[in-house]
Amino acid sequence: MTIPEPADPYSSGPVLPPRRSQGSEPIRILSVSDSESYLKWATQLLSTLPDVEGRVFLIDSPILPTDEQIASAVAGTDWQHREIPVISRTDLAQIIADHSPDIVLGAATGPIVAQVFLTAHTRADRPALVSGLPGMGLPASRKGMNYRRLMDAFIAHSTAEVGAYTEASTAAQVPCEVLLARLPMLRSTSVPQVRDSARIPQSLIFAPQAKVPQSAEDRTAIVAALADFAHRHPESRTVIKLRSRPGEFETHHEQHSYVEILDELREQGRPGADRVEFGFGPLDEFLVPGAGLVTVSSTAALESIDRGIPTLLISDFGFSAELLNEVFADSDATGTLAEVAAGSIGFPSPEWLVRNYFHPVTGALRRHLGLLALRARTGQLPNRRSAVLRQKRVLIRAELRTVTPAPLVRTYRRLRYQR
Repeated sequence: MTIPEPADPYSSGPVLPPRRSQGSEPIRILSVSDSESYLKWATQLLSTLPDVEGRVFLIDSPILPTDEQIASAVAGTDWQHREIPVISRTDLAQIIADHSPDIVLGAATGPIVAQVFLTAHTRADRPALVSGLPGMGLPASRKGMNYRRLMDAFIAHSTAEVGAYTEASTAAQVPCEVLLARLPMLRSTSVPQVRDSARIPQSLIFAPQAKVPQSAEDRTAIVAALADFAHRHPESRTVIKLRSRPGEFETHHEQHSYVEILDELREQGRPGADRVEFGFGPLDEFLVPGAGLVTVSSTAALESIDRGIPTLLISDFGFSAELLNEVFADSDATGTLAEVAAGSIGFPSPEWLVRNYFHPVTGALRRHLGLLALRARTGQLPNRRSAVLRQKRVLIRAELRTVTPAPLVRTYRRLRYQR
């Protein structure tokens, strides 16, 4: 880190005075993240909750964000310009003991959350264990529930997600509450309305996602459409907004880099390719009046919609669970790559917005977390001994997969399923 270490190596800086509500006791929440997307979610969430004393840590992992990624993730939150300590897995028990949180927030990928929750659960006065995902969470994953088996509550971000994760937790036999909250990066207090919908965007922003689409052909088609827009509308700016620079890591590994694809189109002399640029830093800096956002499936679409920015979900590749965009199929904000090239960008219907992610803010999440904190303080949380054993087995299998040759893993699975 370029910022000097605080005197206490396990401190995330002075605890900010909690936002007070009359008659409410502050909740002590300790958050552990392993990537920039989870760090963004955790710091945004804690910054929006009243009466919370938050501590935020990063755990050392292969996807540990760089200083620049950290700065972008915490921009606009209570942790902006503050040091985010990086700890190891062996530090977890001491960190929890030092801070005695009411709640441990597992804001990380599944295997890390499993380790964090296992460590926290060993305490006689264990804290409540809460987890969630840093963006749109559909389809709900039973595998994700298995990694979070010890949790007391899971935070979902739409009524559809609450139903899906309630079903997933039941199928995985994970007895947790599924809590409804708004994504913390959404700022609107009512249903957002579009601005400048009839105009060609002054800046067209493409928000990629690491996992979809997977094929090089599909990704090349997207960049080609962006180049066509840049060629047809030289007065506008065309930006591929990346979450990491070459060599940096994200939550998910990306194949077929957009940087390499754009370089290839430039070498081929594709008209407009030399006018497409890459953008880095906080997404907020790009969601300005006159902008339009395009994506296949990304939480960036929700942030764009929240600001009233025209937003288009690319329809050429379909809408499915595999593409992580099924929820947008009936949003009225879908469009083809030909429409991207033309600069014809739409906006979701009010009915879709109310059903998906833009429900009213009621303060229910803070009340639920307050009850969990009270149960933790009074020793009313369950001791799930059998779940601890199952969680340990899940972690052992995950560790073995990282060191065992793939053919042996496949053979083991075939033999197991033949029993």
